Amino acid sequence: MYFVNKLLKNETIRTVWDKESEKYYISVVDVVAIISSSKYGRK
Repeated sequence: MYFVNKLLKNETIRTVWDKESEKYYISVVDVVAIISSSKYGRK
């Protein structure tokens, strides 16, 4: 797997590329933090 950082609204979202299944896995915690304008996506 390859670790790749994607940018959205100048924020970093952690993603993982699974080469075998050819899919990206995206950190939901990072997306929630960006949408809620919070530094802490888990809270």
